[in-house]
Amino acid sequence: MQSLFEYLNSLSLFTLFLLFLVENAVLVLMAVLLGFAHDGLLREMGRIITRQEIYWTYSTIFFNTLITLVGFVLYKQHVIIFNIEFDFLKMFIDFVVLILILDLLMYVFHWATHKLQFIYRYHDLHHRYNTPTAISLFVLHPFEMMGFGMLWLSLLIVIHFSIYAVILYLMFNVAMGIIGQLRKEFVLVALKNNVLLQWFANTSFHVDHHQHEHTNFGFYTNFWDRLFRTLK
Repeated sequence: MQSLFEYLNSLSLFTLFLLFLVENAVLVLMAVLLGFAHDGLLREMGRIITRQEIYWTYSTIFFNTLITLVGFVLYKQHVIIFNIEFDFLKMFIDFVVLILILDLLMYVFHWATHKLQFIYRYHDLHHRYNTPTAISLFVLHPFEMMGFGMLWLSLLIVIHFSIYAVILYLMFNVAMGIIGQLRKEFVLVALKNNVLLQWFANTSFHVDHHQHEHTNFGFYTNFWDRLFRTLK
């Protein structure tokens, strides 16, 4: 990992931007393909996906790339500090902490986008789809993208996480995002009431949010919705 960071440090900002752009584009493409494959809609993608969704997905890739680049610059300036030595316990603890903190922060941010009219006019873009698909995850206004990005970077500035935990979290974040946009439930019906799984935000949880916008604001769990009585 040290050698990778040393290599990235040797690249120009423009080269880093192009590298991060390709990285984000590949991740989005893989996520969309996996989501449509799960729903059995791969052959219908051309019919289902609209030009507007493609446009906003390009926008999301661009702004995600900017956030990644800013994060790396902050790392180079030692504003963001990662623990790059592998320690399984440290990685696991940091991973759990990231999920818990960001689940709360994004619950509050998501709640605010619905309750504050001057913000909702931007978030409304995502809610044009009552029956979302995998690509709907990336239909976000730049204002909202930058809001999430600021939350993410602020947390990395305050707490020095294991880089391996950060990578795990980013993978988990995309996976949970796709699960929330599917048309077929990801968790088997027999497991939905499992003691552990019943606390996670499954497919129907987020679909219900699209159809009943003043409920189900959680991203990874429904804990905060239960606590603040916004669970449908």
